[in-house]
Amino acid sequence: MLCTFETLPDEILMIILPYCGHVVNIFHTFLGLNQRLNQILIDRRLHLLTDFLHVNARDDYYNSRIFQQVSRQLLSINISLDEEKLNQLLQPLIIFHIQLKYIELGCEFQLYSEKFHSVRQQLTDDKIIKIDNELKEKFHSITQTPLTMQYIHDIEHLVLTVGARLICNDDELCGFNFSKFINDQFLAHIKDTDEKNSFLSINSYLKLFKILIISNPFLLNNKDYVGNGGLDVIYFLIYTLYQLNHFYHGHSSTFVNMKYYRAIVDLFLFAIQCRKQAYNEHYDIRKIMFEVLQLIPEINNDIFIQTAQREILKIIIDECNIISNQPVDEYERYDFQRILKNLVKKQRLDIIRYIDQCDAFKELFKQVNYSRECIDIMTGNRSGRQLLGQIFKEKLLNFLYFNKSFIFILLDKKERKLIKQLLELFPHLISEVDNDGNDPLLYICLKVYGCRHRIIEHLIKMGSDLERKNIQGQNFMAALQLQRNRKLLKTLYEKEIIKNDIQYVN
Repeated sequence: MLCTFETLPDEILMIILPYCGHVVNIFHTFLGLNQRLNQILIDRRLHLLTDFLHVNARDDYYNSRIFQQVSRQLLSINISLDEEKLNQLLQPLIIFHIQLKYIELGCEFQLYSEKFHSVRQQLTDDKIIKIDNELKEKFHSITQTPLTMQYIHDIEHLVLTVGARLICNDDELCGFNFSKFINDQFLAHIKDTDEKNSFLSINSYLKLFKILIISNPFLLNNKDYVGNGGLDVIYFLIYTLYQLNHFYHGHSSTFVNMKYYRAIVDLFLFAIQCRKQAYNEHYDIRKIMFEVLQLIPEINNDIFIQTAQREILKIIIDECNIISNQPVDEYERYDFQRILKNLVKKQRLDIIRYIDQCDAFKELFKQVNYSRECIDIMTGNRSGRQLLGQIFKEKLLNFLYFNKSFIFILLDKKERKLIKQLLELFPHLISEVDNDGNDPLLYICLKVYGCRHRIIEHLIKMGSDLERKNIQGQNFMAALQLQRNRKLLKTLYEKEIIKNDIQYVN
């Protein structure tokens, strides 16, 4: 069958291949069979690589360093790849796409915003009142009529040609505003399986949202009220992007409408560029960063979702690095403690690894005492221990901020293997002392109960100072002869961990 398939001309194969399923499935099926098929799969005339990103075939994409690098890697494959390895090869394309999209959306906002203000500055006060009221009435009419292309053209004309600005109050509990519009007409469809919502319709909504934001960037402050408080547009976008759900609907289905998801990514990036460029006062990018971090989920199996969630966070953090000298307040310290616990629970070493290197978090790492709770979580199961071991191995020093409690927490928990691993990586911790002047050896003797002889044996081998004294004047030998350590002393003596120069008294 394959022989018959391969006898077809390249042009015919390029017609057939798109009907063979999702782009990833096509690569998974045909990549590595032979060089000819590899060459066809990366041919820009077939444009599978841009189809993978759901963008039109573009020369600036295919001529980019990343696309050429990925193309060379795909061309060199001579074996069948599993999905994980194939995703690793394709992931740089998603990263490139999101980074470029963020820049392009910034340029788009700037261009149309300048056009809007140029038109509006020429209007009289009476004209402004008239056209703003007309736009407001037009906006509210969407609650009674379905969205049409004519409606979008009318809005576009009012904003970009006439200079109208949409004004929405967000303090009316039952009022219709931009936040409610986003929620009802767009975010609520993240789980839709109904194919009648075509990509054209989704793009039409996206275009409409952008036009209205250009007319008034402060629409992003509109709140949809939940209980006694309100949440703004940015928060609802973040929630949908990271929780893969509409805030008001707890769908149990794991299905995500990827057409909507990609459009929500675009809208969120556009909104961030809007806040960055249009707000005269310091825009609350740190607040946005904390909201994103608190909603970080477990790693998603879909490579686009997984990569988009991480790259959006990186964009936000990069913006925060510009203002990294901002003082840390009490609420941020509390939130950061919750964030670290969430990252540990979700096993997000990739995010931990990234924020460990970021200037935006250096002061927070120093000021937040999170060691005990995070270690409790990580030592609670096997996967957690593996995560902690990897954190040790990679020497993520900010995350492991040694506020002299870290080694003692592990001693309290008698985590012998983790203690051994930690001391091998950071030998200087053997001399760390607690508030009572106890080094790890004295600490394990005086403040920990139960079976401890193997930990003591390792601490001695690591070079613990047997003569060190705490603030009570106790050294190791004195501590062993306390009543509480009689069984420990006997065990150490019998196993020859300590020598005969200490006489055990029965």
